Amino acid sequence: MKKNIPFFALSALVGAMLTGCGGGSSDATATTSISGKVADGYLSGASVCLDKNVNAVCDGDEPSAVTAADGSYSMELNDGDQNRYPLLVEVPATAIDSDTGSAVGQAYSMSAPAGQHAFVSPLTSLIHQEMLADASLTLERAVDKVKADTGLSIDLLQDYIAEKGNASNTAEDQAAYSAAHKAARVLVRSLQTNMQALGTVSAGQKSAAQRGLMMVAKDALMSQGSNPDPDMLIGGEDRNTLLAVIADATSNAEEATQMVSVEFDMHNNGSPVRCGDVITLANTVYDRDSKTAADPLQAQNTAGQLVDTRFYVANLMLTDAEGQVTPVYLEENDNQAKGVSLIDFGYNTASSGVSCTSDYHFSITGKVKPGTYSGVMMTIGVPVKSADLSTRLNHSNKADAENTPAPLAVTAMGWNWQGGRKFTKIEFMPNEAIAKPTASNPDATTKKWNVHIGSTGCIGDPTTGSETSCTNPNRLDLNFDRFDADSQKVVVNVAALFADSDMTFDGGMSAGCMSSPLDPECPAIFKALGIGLSGDNAGYTLQGEDAQSVFAIEDK
Repeated sequence: MKKNIPFFALSALVGAMLTGCGGGSSDATATTSISGKVADGYLSGASVCLDKNVNAVCDGDEPSAVTAADGSYSMELNDGDQNRYPLLVEVPATAIDSDTGSAVGQAYSMSAPAGQHAFVSPLTSLIHQEMLADASLTLERAVDKVKADTGLSIDLLQDYIAEKGNASNTAEDQAAYSAAHKAARVLVRSLQTNMQALGTVSAGQKSAAQRGLMMVAKDALMSQGSNPDPDMLIGGEDRNTLLAVIADATSNAEEATQMVSVEFDMHNNGSPVRCGDVITLANTVYDRDSKTAADPLQAQNTAGQLVDTRFYVANLMLTDAEGQVTPVYLEENDNQAKGVSLIDFGYNTASSGVSCTSDYHFSITGKVKPGTYSGVMMTIGVPVKSADLSTRLNHSNKADAENTPAPLAVTAMGWNWQGGRKFTKIEFMPNEAIAKPTASNPDATTKKWNVHIGSTGCIGDPTTGSETSCTNPNRLDLNFDRFDADSQKVVVNVAALFADSDMTFDGGMSAGCMSSPLDPECPAIFKALGIGLSGDNAGYTLQGEDAQSVFAIEDK
């Protein structure tokens, strides 16, 4: 492998040679000063450094400065280094944003390509990350790509705050710079949301994390079209998806030579079940509106059949004793591709009655880097993009069906044109019809109690191939510290899923729970799954006492 001789080492060697031959030597190194401004709005109290080792961390031996109240900074450095290395801005939670006059609240980072120090913003960071992702891109081509992707028409390296108020600019240009400022605010909001979801990463992962976070933020921006709204609530990614992006960027697929198979099963209180099996869901609660203080929640048993038992698994990763994450590279087939697998315990194909398929798919196979692993991580759901950021997954372009990964080309697992896929589809048909009264028909009934989990609150138009972002991702992160693929499996317990639901009654909206925060049947299902249904945690995996109770590790 070709190795680059460090610049300082080469200089020292030449100096020594000159001295040994009677030549003169000098310890003097020419320095220069650079200055500029940092903004979403102008940022006060942010750290700016020359990222000489490109690790997305301001190290103690790198030239640095702290921004003033107007976002300005100035620093001394070796002359020429300003054109060799990128700038990094670490924005702490305490930094003050001139847009709001208050602290930003959630830390994040920005950057700018080498030589671009006059103005550092989320837009220069996006340009820089595009160049890191594709080493063939020049600065000019990276700028053109970002402009084409985002629809922004102005000079993306300019101070959009100053230019939108510059009286010498045309009204059209001022509006364009104002749009750039809004776009920057959208990017920051997404960066902060995902930084919070990701949590702490090691210093060695910071560069990959910054790339992944910025690319996700770009998708959130593109989902808003030509008029970005920084006040719109933008959903972020789940933590496991962000970890998968980092793991992919810091791993070498060619080194993944160790075979692994992760097996799944579906149980009802310890007994294996499949589609079509007759089961009794025990201790489901009776929660009809007719209950009174004298007639509180009661336990009951409900007999019936499972008629659909499918769910998607993504971001499969193994962990070692030190907590290091290693991606599992899936073998590509009709059931698994691009990091997503469809787990299938059968589904009903009869127009009346029950006749279930039996060509099950209950294991995920792939390869990992050789090692000893003691835990497993995964996501129940379909991410926006594959871990290598190359392929749309949940919101793939319908006009480009031939490039849709095979496990996603299942029509029955479609959610809706904007929401994407049904991540989980578990349907139960009681022996007796389900009461579903309406104002016009108090005796109305329905046949199935459905659990369809997918993203909600989505914007963007996937039918045209544009990016889509959702306020409630509704993907479930699973992280099991103890897992042995040879002797253990991941089990879904339908009894736990339905433990607090009345399977004989539906109180409104769609039959069962189809992910709406307003559906009276959804709180119990989301509680069991450990996904926030409303409030600040809506759509995200919950922890602690609110954690899920449906998935568990059991011996084979």
